[in-house]
Amino acid sequence: MRLLWMAALLLFGCHTPQDHHQDLSGNWRFQPEQAMGAAPAHPGFDDSHWPEIRVPGNWTPQGQDTHGAHWYRTRFRWQPGSSERWQLRFEGVDYHAEVWLNGHRLGGHSGYFAAFSLEATNALRQGDNLLAVRVDSPLEPQEGPSWSLHKGLIKGVLGHHDTRAGGAWGERGQELNTGGIWGRVELLPMEAVTTEGSYLSTSVDGSLSWGRLHLSYHSPEAKEGRWRLTLTPVNFDGDTTQWFQPGALTAGAGEALLTLPKAERPLWWPAERGFPHLYRLTAEFLYNGAPQLTWQRTMGFRSVDYDGQLGRWTINGRPLFLRGTNYIPHQYLSLADEALLQGDLALMRQANINVVRVHAHLLPQRFYELANASGMLVWQDFPLQWGYEESPRFQAKAEAQLQEMVDQFGHHPSIITWSAHNEPPWDADWMRYRYPDYTPQQNLQLDLALYGKLRTLDPGRPAFALSRTAEHPWFGWYSGSWQDYGTPTTEKLITEFGAQALPDAEVLYRILGQPSDWPSLPDNWEQWQYHNFQPKETFELAGIEPGADVPALVRNTQAYQARLTRYAAESYRRQKYKPVGAIFQFMLVEHWPSMNWGVLDYRRNPKPGFHALAQAYQPLLPSIVHHQNRFGPEETVPLPVVLVNDHLESLRQASLTLSLYHTEKLVEHRREQLDIPGDSVMPLAPFPNRSLPPGRYRAEALIHDQQGQRLARSDFEFEVSL
Repeated sequence: MRLLWMAALLLFGCHTPQDHHQDLSGNWRFQPEQAMGAAPAHPGFDDSHWPEIRVPGNWTPQGQDTHGAHWYRTRFRWQPGSSERWQLRFEGVDYHAEVWLNGHRLGGHSGYFAAFSLEATNALRQGDNLLAVRVDSPLEPQEGPSWSLHKGLIKGVLGHHDTRAGGAWGERGQELNTGGIWGRVELLPMEAVTTEGSYLSTSVDGSLSWGRLHLSYHSPEAKEGRWRLTLTPVNFDGDTTQWFQPGALTAGAGEALLTLPKAERPLWWPAERGFPHLYRLTAEFLYNGAPQLTWQRTMGFRSVDYDGQLGRWTINGRPLFLRGTNYIPHQYLSLADEALLQGDLALMRQANINVVRVHAHLLPQRFYELANASGMLVWQDFPLQWGYEESPRFQAKAEAQLQEMVDQFGHHPSIITWSAHNEPPWDADWMRYRYPDYTPQQNLQLDLALYGKLRTLDPGRPAFALSRTAEHPWFGWYSGSWQDYGTPTTEKLITEFGAQALPDAEVLYRILGQPSDWPSLPDNWEQWQYHNFQPKETFELAGIEPGADVPALVRNTQAYQARLTRYAAESYRRQKYKPVGAIFQFMLVEHWPSMNWGVLDYRRNPKPGFHALAQAYQPLLPSIVHHQNRFGPEETVPLPVVLVNDHLESLRQASLTLSLYHTEKLVEHRREQLDIPGDSVMPLAPFPNRSLPPGRYRAEALIHDQQGQRLARSDFEFEVSL
């Protein structure tokens, strides 16, 4: 049967009559394949002894900690409606799926993130029906020390990563498999003409916006007719507009180019620049007045540009410095529900984040819909992480899945860029020290091909062949010292920086399963390492003191993460456009019971690093420049302040107050009035710029507007030692 790529956004989540929609969610029968062969595909097979499993849902969080091939079976009743053709639609299956309906094989699909549809017309029966799905989520073959350099599954961080159970390099790094039917399964009517791919681009020039819609379709016969395009406001009051365009369908596979004419329309803006106006765009091909094909998406009019020479991003022609984070909300997509994602987006806004990098994986459509509505920008990675096999077969799989990504996710205005591969071998010289068979050019041709395909499929959106190792400095964790972030960079994009910190002691106690020796530090860190803790980097490279017990270690790691995060973020912000245009802290949240780089633990409790990030990411920032937090008694304490303004508007007659406290007693105070230009970096004189008596100090910078309203605050604690 022919595989059909269908619109995702509006088919899921709607409640319509049975002729339009039959949701097959619920309890299905579930069993590992064992030696059953294809017998479970047949309706007469007895599955009464099988356990039940919830669909949608990944299998591991439902108590099935397993991998490989498994059978799912469900029975449903169906009554014919007015539609002549029907399809089964899967929102997402991890990883390989083969589908049978009433013993008839409908087809299959590979890849964890994409929706797919299979025609069910000839296999459907009035009354009782049996749907069987064989789902295979295998492990990568762990043959030799270099297995992870030659992976064959396109799962990104869901298959191999530092933050997975067991970490990236341990023998247990593939535990807690992510397989299963994680998305909804529905029975839907089909039109005679089906869409098989789309590309929607929009452009903005001053007050005018327009767009182009490129549709791929399959038609059983040639037809002369016309296209009807309808644009309906979604989240604001406005008029629905409609226009027509002559057209014709060719028999078989064809393509149509539709235009959205120039007009003054409310634009989609990131929240920091305005309101994210959204529309529902419907394209219909009419033949004798009746729709033969219907395509529908929620979209917005906006333009994105990245000037690689200046390192500057512009949205709708206006510059925006990107203050970002890396994000993996959950290792099981079925549990990344709307409430969790909405909560995470709210936490991002609290931290003054304006862009999120979905790190080396794709999320369900619901995340991007929420990002669209909230005005959050998205940097979207394709799910390639480190090394993959070198073969024409793998490249073909990667290109096919990349096309699915652009087809199914490219309409989201929140997505401002694609990146094909995170730290590929050909750009990761560190791999020569880990893999005995490392070759410097591995995956280069793969990534060039993927980048070329991105530019062909989506020429209106910036794209990158890779996220470069040089963009991931990792000072103070994998190399150097946290103070190295104070050295000027030559990189325009900083897509990873950060440090680990333990969660609070009570959360850590729960993660470790109530250890009997609590709160003593362990003699063996193996269990901690399984949960992603890196003792070598913590103690040897970062130089964090373990302290007397677990609570002390928690405090020390959290203080270190907060200090490094703030120092790095502020240093890069002071280099705005000279040359830095975007920074991405690593990472927002721990996506399983872990102890890694998140500034939020897996229960979304903030660590001190979260508050440090929020302070460093204030759009208007009085950055207190420092390269140390301890000074000698004869040493000058300079602490100059640099004002960083990411707002486009200038701030006239602002008031800057600098205060120095010694054990919370005010010992020095300075106030000045100044104009702060829009989108600027403004260095000021050092403060206090003299030696100080021994003791603990706090420097504070405040900015108020003309009316006395506080706009920004920053402080820095330091010590003058004897």
